Amino acid sequence: MPESDAKAALYTPLSDSGSVTWDGAEAVAVSKELDRGVRSINITRITDGARLLPPNFSDNDIWRVGTNYFLIKQEGGKVIALKPTGSAAAHILNSTVESNAQEKSNEFSQKTDEASAESYFHYYGMLQHQQNMLQDFIRTGTYYAAITENRADFEGKTVMDVGAGSGILSLFAAQAGAAKVYAVEASDMADHAAHLAEANPGFGERVQVLHGRLEQLSLDAKVDILISEPMGTLLVNERMLETYIYARKHFLKPGGKMFPSVGRIHVAAFSDEILYGEMVSKAAFWLQGNFYGVSLASLHGAALSGYFSQVVVDAIPPEVLVSRCTTKLFDFERIGDEDLEDIVVPIDLPISATCQVHGVATWFDVLFNGTTTQRWLSTAPGQPTTHWFQLRCVLEKPIAVTAGDSITGELRLKAHQRQSYDILLTLTGPPLAPGHPPQTATGRLALKEPYFRQLNSPMPEQPTADPVGLVQ
Repeated sequence: MPESDAKAALYTPLSDSGSVTWDGAEAVAVSKELDRGVRSINITRITDGARLLPPNFSDNDIWRVGTNYFLIKQEGGKVIALKPTGSAAAHILNSTVESNAQEKSNEFSQKTDEASAESYFHYYGMLQHQQNMLQDFIRTGTYYAAITENRADFEGKTVMDVGAGSGILSLFAAQAGAAKVYAVEASDMADHAAHLAEANPGFGERVQVLHGRLEQLSLDAKVDILISEPMGTLLVNERMLETYIYARKHFLKPGGKMFPSVGRIHVAAFSDEILYGEMVSKAAFWLQGNFYGVSLASLHGAALSGYFSQVVVDAIPPEVLVSRCTTKLFDFERIGDEDLEDIVVPIDLPISATCQVHGVATWFDVLFNGTTTQRWLSTAPGQPTTHWFQLRCVLEKPIAVTAGDSITGELRLKAHQRQSYDILLTLTGPPLAPGHPPQTATGRLALKEPYFRQLNSPMPEQPTADPVGLVQ
């Protein structure tokens, strides 16, 4: 008996009717967790009786959905799924799948906690979260302008949209004249992206949605342009920049363009008695000596440290900044993963006012360096507000300064497997009195555990120039 027939004999149909024929949507659901690597699979829902099979579909492949394993076959132009019979067959199938998974281990899986990844893809697979980003008109409008105003870069070209989400950037690229756009999306949003492309004839047909993780993708040829929105809070949160860099290394032609091509993190000192008092007062709850007969005071110190370990995300009033900013540049066309694993931003900031320095404020911007026009997308204080807002690292122990003093130290970001960073902040200020040691303050903060505060602000028109008002 041929090996494939012997393998098939170990399995029975999923229903008593003989076999289950998966329609387009169900076939995508099967393929989304393929352990043997994504093979340009693009099965769509059937609306006209036609069926599109994967171009590289291999008969008798083993696939997985959740914890269930299936043998997928083609019979008479239909895709059917068979399940294992008996514990022996299940053991054989599970062993085969696990072996294939090890062979196809990829960079994303090696550095990412699987529970974190599942939560991440679940979040971005929901339309309400995509809407939140689409309604950020500074973000979406800047991408639209950066792409469509540089038609010379896109006309007739092959484009890859890395982490396509709803597919809106892919559609912008098609509107700009791209001949082919690969919209790569690992979450279930891929299905909605495919529907959106189908519903926009005239350019949507040039968008092909590839459902799977980029690190498992195979393409026959490289692309001319990469587009992506890989930025998280403080630019690097969620660690999607590393996937963007992976795409550059594996799928971009030499000399190809990246939209965006440069990112910058900016850091400035701030003084904000209201925010500092707010954080201290939240921990005051734990000072109670008679909470239903229980003293909570022994936990006050730990609670206070816990509040100061959270980064604060909000719209920062520019007037609380008490220094110019220092800048860390990331050239996406040249950096490697190692440049994003342990990031150090040196700090040497002359202070402009006599005050208490309560920590550092941070924001980022990215550059779309098109041939025809160049556009910056900025998240700086005083600029039009985006859904990223700005971020502050607040010190439990402020540093007293007078105008003309300098604050030195570093902001260090260390990547971890939960798709984010630990932030280590060290600041040194002048002595409080002659002969005394310099003031020092340190903080360890979790970028993944923010305190979202007062997230509302008007969104005026986005400027096109480099926002140099705070970036010098």
